[in-house]
Amino acid sequence: MLTASEVEAPLAAPEPAAGPVRRWAARLDLELRERAGRTRLGRVEHEGPLRIQRAFHPEDDGTAHVVILHPPGGCVGGDELRIRGRVRAGARALLSTPGAGKIYRTNGYRAALHTELAVEAGAALEHVPQEMVVYEGADALLRTEVELAPGSSFLGWEVVCLGRPAADEGFERGSLRLDFTVRLGDRPVFVERGDVAGGGAFGGARWGLGGHAAFGTLVATGDATRAVREALTDARCEAGATTLRSAAGPLTVVRALGPDGTRVRATLEAARHRIRDAWGRPRIDPGIWRS
Repeated sequence: MLTASEVEAPLAAPEPAAGPVRRWAARLDLELRERAGRTRLGRVEHEGPLRIQRAFHPEDDGTAHVVILHPPGGCVGGDELRIRGRVRAGARALLSTPGAGKIYRTNGYRAALHTELAVEAGAALEHVPQEMVVYEGADALLRTEVELAPGSSFLGWEVVCLGRPAADEGFERGSLRLDFTVRLGDRPVFVERGDVAGGGAFGGARWGLGGHAAFGTLVATGDATRAVREALTDARCEAGATTLRSAAGPLTVVRALGPDGTRVRATLEAARHRIRDAWGRPRIDPGIWRS
């Protein structure tokens, strides 16, 4: 899996195509607040093709399930999407997406998705988007930054599939930069960064993806590693769990490698259920996953 150091330099991007290039710059800012025992949407602002559905409340504790929509369905070179979310004190929220994201072959420009999340004291957030498919020849940046206040709860993951295995497409050309950071207060408690170059050694090496097309990382507050490992015994992917300990408190980290994004995400879903058990919360999935 990726480490905190850059494992491979990206390929140089091709020269931008001549003539005008249509690019989307989209932004979504949302805030969730607790009111009368339910978490509700507060301020919501957007520009460009980023939207949300209304909040759903399938859980008895008033947790708001919110689906983030990107109507174009995929990103091309030059697109830049920015999502900012804040969960206010005492609120509970789950953010997901309606389907796999896609980053298409580059036109000479990089496509970027920036996600910034903040969880205040006494609040809880799950950020569980469906997998991101990075097409062969893409040039992509995926950056997620999470800021946690003491006393908050968080579970989040990133699942990436390089190429389209079902179409016999690999990732022999292109580049992907990943940056996943979790801070508790001002202290970084989890930092994962990496550059993946299409056709490079990282994809096939045992110290990299070991020939797998898809990979995922789950990070959650608290120590549920033992229970998660029990869930992983039946996983259809290579997977493992560990506990990171610091003065700021423990984190459960789960990693998975598999042949496609669907199976990697299913493995992380099983881990999520065990973590919810440890939190004393029911195993309720986003309804959009079943549609």
